[in-house]
Amino acid sequence: MNQIICPKCGSANTSPSTIPLIHCNNCQADFGGDHRDFEKNTSRIVLNTYKKGTASQNLTFSKTAAGATIEGPFLCYYPDLPEIYIDHQQWQQLLQDFYDQFVIDWKSEYSNADAPDDFGWDLKIIFDNQEPVISKGQGCYPPYWAALMDLFVSIGLPNIGNKLGQNFLQLQAHTP
Repeated sequence: MNQIICPKCGSANTSPSTIPLIHCNNCQADFGGDHRDFEKNTSRIVLNTYKKGTASQNLTFSKTAAGATIEGPFLCYYPDLPEIYIDHQQWQQLLQDFYDQFVIDWKSEYSNADAPDDFGWDLKIIFDNQEPVISKGQGCYPPYWAALMDLFVSIGLPNIGNKLGQNFLQLQAHTP
């Protein structure tokens, strides 16, 4: 099993022996736990990435009676990317994998004043019966950011974690 890192501070000094809750010995945060209620009540997930002052890329996952639809990302770069439909079982698996990235435990804001990067992001998780969970960052990412982008890529979506235009150039390089 891979070392579990804290989604708040990035420390690997955690105590997974306390599962389902995991304790970070560095920042003293508890995280993890049973996320089945979050999975059951998630109605929409919206992830945006952007360069400060310009257009953004986004992915929107919306629960439907049959499963979910996925829309996005940035029409200028993906004019032919259709809305994607997934069935109930695929939606449940996506949610399980999504919450395995400890997204509920991400800080509300990640920032690095010293970072010259003006690339930012925001994640909004909307539930049927509670307030949304919102996390955002500017030039700084949560420890599980790359794993979340890998999850989305694994279901056939572009990596919107890449800077604007980078996906378009990659798609052009792979086009026969």
